[in-house]
Amino acid sequence: MKIFYLALAIVLTTLILILSFGNIGAQCSALHFLFFPVQSNPTIIIMGIAVLGILTGATYHAFVARVLSDTEEEEDVDF
Repeated sequence: MKIFYLALAIVLTTLILILSFGNIGAQCSALHFLFFPVQSNPTIIIMGIAVLGILTGATYHAFVARVLSDTEEEEDVDF
């Protein structure tokens, strides 16, 4: 699960960076989503990016919690 959380966090962080740097010069009337212009309400798009940020933070928290946990879930199993 550690690898899953880490991979998901990296993918979501990369998506946020693409969205952020793609819209640095954009005005609110011409937002871009993955290099395609979006003709929609900018508030909805910004709220969607905020939800994406919340999911990214949750995956980072889950990864750190798994790494710091003291359980021996992933120890070698004796057969």
